[in-house]
Amino acid sequence: VNRDIYSVEKEDMKLSYQVVTSFLLGALILCAIFGNACVVAAIVLERSLQNVANYLIGSLAVTDLMVSVLVLPMAALYQVLNSWTLGQVPCDIFISLDVLCCTSSILHLCAIALDRYWAITEPIDYMKKRTPRRAAVLISVTWLVGFSISVPPMLVMRSQPGSMAEDRANPKQCKIRQDPWYTIYSTFGAFYIPLTLMLVLYGRIFKAARFRIRRTVRKTEKKKVADSCLAISPSLFHKTPHGDAQGKSWKRSVEPRPLALPSVNGAVKHAEDGESLEIIEVHSNSRGNLPLPNTPSTVPLFESRHDKATEAKRKIALARERKTVKTLGIIMGTFILCWLPFFIVALVMPFCQESCYMPRWLEDVINWLGYSNSLLNPIIYAYFNKDFQSAFKKIIKCHFCKP
Repeated sequence: VNRDIYSVEKEDMKLSYQVVTSFLLGALILCAIFGNACVVAAIVLERSLQNVANYLIGSLAVTDLMVSVLVLPMAALYQVLNSWTLGQVPCDIFISLDVLCCTSSILHLCAIALDRYWAITEPIDYMKKRTPRRAAVLISVTWLVGFSISVPPMLVMRSQPGSMAEDRANPKQCKIRQDPWYTIYSTFGAFYIPLTLMLVLYGRIFKAARFRIRRTVRKTEKKKVADSCLAISPSLFHKTPHGDAQGKSWKRSVEPRPLALPSVNGAVKHAEDGESLEIIEVHSNSRGNLPLPNTPSTVPLFESRHDKATEAKRKIALARERKTVKTLGIIMGTFILCWLPFFIVALVMPFCQESCYMPRWLEDVINWLGYSNSLLNPIIYAYFNKDFQSAFKKIIKCHFCKP
């Protein structure tokens, strides 16, 4: 009786696991398909998005769409049933497509980083070279490298004598071959080399962006403020009527014309664009003759105002720097979070199969964490872009459907 109860409970747990897993993975797949399809549709329908940078993003979306349509449904079926039921030939096709599409997706991220690096470090020269043909070359390279990692090695390993025996021994499993030479070749070609390249490129992009931002601030701080200073000529002073108790009146000449502010204690304040500077106190002589400027005394009456303007510009520069750090952090952080655990396991496990142990649930989580990168890519590279947001709104409102 206890054995029957245990069997029923086990079946219930298995059914609950299958229902929950099917719902979660189905939602992930549908969202990935919808997100990447929207990116492709936006680029095709919106003329303003049709440029080289967005062609790369569109190609990335097509690649992730292939992952979502060709790879993830079979991976979800394998995950839910906890065994491979489609046969050996579909298994080989599944693994080849998995490696090809995921590798191409990762290499697309490298191509985008390379395009951005050239655009920010060689803005003038690269604009001439940034043609659709160049984008096509970059896209072709990503697919060729992905193909070289996925298909030929698979054919070589399938031709080995022990391959068929291994398939017959584990008919319900569908896993990539774990030959040491292929493990090193595939993991370094598909991830570790692209990861190193992306870290170097985005590090240099950040340095170049920070240099430009800080150079702009330095130029602002060093800007000459002669046009904000008061130019006083003694020949322009005129004698005041004797009835004037103050006994001081004068004309001013300023080039270019600044904003004149009210006088304070015999001084005139001048400011333009918030950068006002000197005041020169004017004293009258005892005979009522021409009032001449006293020894000029530069008083930083508006120094605090100028400092505030400079400080405001510094804050804007720091905000831009923080935004750059945040954007690059999101790009690299998401990529590393999704794929690093998977490729650490892929590199280490074949060399310590007997001594290393990993729970099945953890292996599944790591595996699907890598797949989820195809869902996150359109969010990172497109949905944060205002031009794409505008195109998405048109698509949702069916603006393009109207005659």
